[in-house]
Amino acid sequence: MLRQTVNQVLDVDWPKTENVEPQTIRHAREMLSILASTPPQTPNVTALCRELDVDRKQGIRILGALARSGLLKLLSTSAKKLKTLSTPDKLYCGDPNLMCAMTPKPDKGTLRETFVLSQLEAVASVDYPPQGDFLVNGRYLLEVGGAGKKYRQIADIPDSFLAVDDLEIGRGNRIPIWLFGFLY
Repeated sequence: MLRQTVNQVLDVDWPKTENVEPQTIRHAREMLSILASTPPQTPNVTALCRELDVDRKQGIRILGALARSGLLKLLSTSAKKLKTLSTPDKLYCGDPNLMCAMTPKPDKGTLRETFVLSQLEAVASVDYPPQGDFLVNGRYLLEVGGAGKKYRQIADIPDSFLAVDDLEIGRGNRIPIWLFGFLY
């Protein structure tokens, strides 16, 4: 059912709002599949465009259309958000369920981060920080991981927290990921 919604957005809605070629829609679908199956990363737009066999301008156009549709989330530093044509610092699928619909084996770490991001964006401003995974409202730093995730990566940073999977009860600066589901 979710895949049908993606197809509706790409095949029907997008062409109604913009002049788009069928080949571009196919490239957008491929881009979503690639991003759903890989860990969140600083995107190499040039390499992604090369893999899709499109030029950089077309690749950025596809990224923008996927972001406007909600199928993709583009995360940038707060300074970069002011530049309209800059490339994002990290790319995420719009929703963890979308990842499961687009690829048979989504990356578990990516699922975690996508879930936390989707919940936080409903109630807060989220940026990409120099350290950690998310900077919430310009103040709170979050690092997302599994139960074995250690605090040392963000230990010296004030207002920093671990969002941890496979944890029932939080303690100190460790917050169970499932609690973020109450934010929505």
